[in-house]
Amino acid sequence: MTRDEIIAMLEARDPLAAAEGIAPPTEVGWMREPVDADGVVEVRYGAGTTPAQVADQLLAVARDTSGARAVQLVPGDDSAERPGSWGNEDLLVTAVARRVLPDVAIRPHWRTLGGPACQVAVSFGADEWVIPQDDDADPDRLAAAVGAVAVAR
Repeated sequence: MTRDEIIAMLEARDPLAAAEGIAPPTEVGWMREPVDADGVVEVRYGAGTTPAQVADQLLAVARDTSGARAVQLVPGDDSAERPGSWGNEDLLVTAVARRVLPDVAIRPHWRTLGGPACQVAVSFGADEWVIPQDDDADPDRLAAAVGAVAVAR
């Protein structure tokens, strides 16, 4: 995808269109915090970022010849003017990241979004969860509900 195509997709704010044709994963990798950050790149979106900045971050990961193994999607911080992100935006960025980075694990930010949103994100291309130690979520149950198998990493 080109930078302009990514920006247009983000500006359209239609996660269903962005996810069209993306096959949900059959496996969802998961681990408990803390995790090794080696090979993991954060991509920020939401409050404080523009679609062009998100596109540039995703393209930088795609161009990186050292090969990122995972992208952690991190919404911006909440402010009085704007929440960090909206559910629609979380799913949109997940789908766009999957399109731009087909061979990189996509991780929605569990601590910010919560388990249910991270579960739904699987249908939009997410394929890895980092679950906080203090969260009693059952990854097997969550993955099964979206037609996948949870695989501990």
